[in-house]
Amino acid sequence: MKYTVESLRQFGIQVAEKAGMSHQDAETLLKNLLFSDMRGVRSHGMTRLSGYVTRIERGCTSATAQPTITMDSGAVFSMDGNVAPMDKICELAEKYDALVMVDESHSAGVVGPTGHGVAEQYNVYGRVDIFTGTLGKAFGGAMGGFTTGKKEIIDMLRQRSRPYLFSNSLAPGIIGASLEVFKMLKESNALHDKLVENVNYFRDKMTAAGFDIKPTQSAICAVMLYDAKLSQIYAARMQEEGIYVTGFYYPVVPKDQARIRVQISAGHEKAHLDKCIAAFIKVGKELNVLKAE
Repeated sequence: MKYTVESLRQFGIQVAEKAGMSHQDAETLLKNLLFSDMRGVRSHGMTRLSGYVTRIERGCTSATAQPTITMDSGAVFSMDGNVAPMDKICELAEKYDALVMVDESHSAGVVGPTGHGVAEQYNVYGRVDIFTGTLGKAFGGAMGGFTTGKKEIIDMLRQRSRPYLFSNSLAPGIIGASLEVFKMLKESNALHDKLVENVNYFRDKMTAAGFDIKPTQSAICAVMLYDAKLSQIYAARMQEEGIYVTGFYYPVVPKDQARIRVQISAGHEKAHLDKCIAAFIKVGKELNVLKAE
C-alpha cells in the first residue's frame, strides 16, 4: 500500500499525541522522521515511531520532558578546564541502560591522581564503554587519535567507522613515540606532578595579581575578560610580549564570557610562568583590566 507524506504525518501525530506528547512536540517528531525517510535514511524514519511509543508506555521515556543541555563537550571542557561528573553520568547510564562514551582528549595524561584521565579521577573503570582520545595534546603534540573499548564495539567500529575507514594510517614514528609516552606515564608520575604544580602556581599568582580565573581541574586556565573585543586586543598584545595565547568569544563560549585561554605544560619552568604572568600584568594595566599602581 502507498501513503502520501501528509497522511503519514497526520497519522503519526495522532499516535504521538495519544502516547502523551504535546501537539507541537508530535509535529516536530514527525517532521524529522519523515525527513529521514525522504532522504532515504529509513533507519531513522517512520519505523522508529513504534519504538518511541513503546518506550513511553513502559515508562522508559517521558512524553512531556523538555531536555536541557548543560554541557556538550568532552570529559574536560576545553574552554573552562572543568571536568565532567563521570560518577553521576555513569549512574544515569546504568539507570536507563545506556552506553557511556568518554572523550579524553583534554584529560588523558592530565586529570586524575596519576594523569590517567577522568575514569581514574572518579574511579569509574569498568563503567565506561568507549574511550576516545587524541595523541595531539597531552601526549606530546603529535597527530592522530585512538578509540578503545570492549572488543565487540571495536570490531564493529573497524567495519562501520567512516573516519577510520577513510583515513590514512599514522606514521610509524608517531605510533612509536605515542606508545613511549604511555609507557612513561605508567612508570613515573614525575611529569604529571610537575604539571599540577605548574597549574597551581600560575593560577595562584594570577589570582593574587587580581585576575579572574575560572576554577580548573586540568591544564587549561581561563583568564576571564568577558568583553569579546578586549579578548582579541589582549591576546594580540600578549603575542607582542612573546607569549602565545588565544582569545575566545561567542559563539565558541557563551555571550559575555570572553576569555584568554592559557595551556600550562610540564615542560614549563618557573621562569617561563613568571614571564607569562608578568606579561599578563603589564598588558592588564595598559588595557585597564588591572588598576595601575
